[in-house]
Amino acid sequence: MKKPILFIFLACLVILYACQSDFDGDQRESRTNNSAITTPNKKSETDNQTSLKSNHSQENTKRTVYLTFDDGPTAATSEILAALHQFHATATFFMLEPSMKESPEVVEQIVEEGHAVGLHGVTHDIYHFYQSEQAALEEMTTAQKTLQQITGVQSNLIRTPYGSVPYLTESFRKVLDSNGFKVWDWNVDSSDWSLSDEEYVDSVIGQIEKLDKAGVTPIILMHDKQNTADHLSILLTYLSEHGFQARKIEEDIQPYNFNCYQRCHRLSTQK
Repeated sequence: MKKPILFIFLACLVILYACQSDFDGDQRESRTNNSAITTPNKKSETDNQTSLKSNHSQENTKRTVYLTFDDGPTAATSEILAALHQFHATATFFMLEPSMKESPEVVEQIVEEGHAVGLHGVTHDIYHFYQSEQAALEEMTTAQKTLQQITGVQSNLIRTPYGSVPYLTESFRKVLDSNGFKVWDWNVDSSDWSLSDEEYVDSVIGQIEKLDKAGVTPIILMHDKQNTADHLSILLTYLSEHGFQARKIEEDIQPYNFNCYQRCHRLSTQK
């Protein structure tokens, strides 16, 4: 009696073992198949992201940067123009009236090569320009007439000596505005008048990168001088390689001004 029972018990063990083996095999096959499906999907997602980034980069237009040059024209202007031409860049020149009279052919060249021309006054003397609203208006009107006589262009773009803060008070602004002038300041100061060699380029690039992260268009203050001309190509190379296009300021663009609130005051008449 014991033998048949033992035989039945052993037979049951064999059957259970066979079922368990089939189940484990199915589980292993299922995990293997799932892995085979997941891996291609992950790779496909990565490729799609790369493709989208590439397409997005190609579709983007270049970001605008405004190069502005004050105090010209000078002996360095032709070199500045040559560098701009090489990089297919345009700029805005805020010029002094006596310098325009001295080098009218350079002023004409600036216009002929597609750049914007603006006014920087006559004296570049804060004690004369900011002595009264009428003095400021007369300087800009005089510069405007001289520019028009030389080129036929009537420009309303102006930059006041040393920028609008702190001496261009609200009353000054109203007078200039009522006569059609548009005051432009800057948000990148190259300090090219004080930094030696290409140091000003490093300074400009650092400021551009901060503004670019904030989504702000750079408006760069530079000066029409030899040191600026000598190293301008370095800056233009950077702009070209990093997706920027240097463009001129148009008359219909909303001007950028320093915030005058609680910062502006009339200039003391005492030197």
